[in-house]
Amino acid sequence: MRKKIIVLIISVVLASAFFGSGMYVGAATKSGAGSQNDPVVSLSYLEYRLGQLEGKTGTSNSTGAGQVTSETTGYEKITIGRGERSMPGEGGVIVLYSGACTVVGKGVMNITSGTIITEGSTVPAYSQILVPDRDSGVVASESTVLFVLYGE
Repeated sequence: MRKKIIVLIISVVLASAFFGSGMYVGAATKSGAGSQNDPVVSLSYLEYRLGQLEGKTGTSNSTGAGQVTSETTGYEKITIGRGERSMPGEGGVIVLYSGACTVVGKGVMNITSGTIITEGSTVPAYSQILVPDRDSGVVASESTVLFVLYGE
């Protein structure tokens, strides 16, 4: 009889522990999805955050239509039309925000993925592209918005 009571007590304690840990894990996953602690980033969230960056970039630049100079990051937002080029110079960085463009010149380095993008290849959206020389850059396939950090 005493053995049955001990087994019953141990069973109740273990069941309570499993139930309590299940509630804790379930609550953690419900509050974690879509929160700031969630490692998955959706396209809409990324566009929202980049839109906030655009709002903080400063004043219009008189050297070109639609250009905005960022006083905090050093990046300049530019819009180029189909066939227009962006050649930021040696050590320059390009981030494709919207539209489509291809590489011109000797090729560029995709810093985000750590790969080389050769001439004529498409530039992936939202990747940081490092330009190795002044004769390389991108040409727009359609109306394109870029964030550019000019090099030498």
